[in-house]
Amino acid sequence: MRTVLLLLSLLMIMTARAQVEPDPEKAFQQARQSGKKVLVVFSGSDWCLPCIRLEKNILTDSAFRTFANERLVIVAADFPQRKKIPPALKTQYEALADQFDPEGAFPKIILLKADRSLISILSYTGQSPTAFIEAIQKKL
Repeated sequence: MRTVLLLLSLLMIMTARAQVEPDPEKAFQQARQSGKKVLVVFSGSDWCLPCIRLEKNILTDSAFRTFANERLVIVAADFPQRKKIPPALKTQYEALADQFDPEGAFPKIILLKADRSLISILSYTGQSPTAFIEAIQKKL
């Protein structure tokens, strides 16, 4: 019984947010294979209040999760202050930031094709998940 409860708990935790691929290289590979677009979220997950709100209000929303799992591969390019990021990932995040977020804006949300070409820069202004999804759909 404990094993079943543990597995159910893990499943709930894993599906609590849209599928996020921490490794940009893997994310772009998945996008090429699946035909999905890549949504890159530049975030400061442990210090940036708008980033934390984006995570809480959009990325964990069930409607957004459903939409994202069907249409997007999400990369969370995280720049935390307290949390440690593996050096290889940090290097990849910095390379993405050099190309798409040189000003260091947080959160910054960009929609890319699998070949890394820019589709659009999106804004999170506290809108509802439905409005955020509609903004992405207009760009797709």
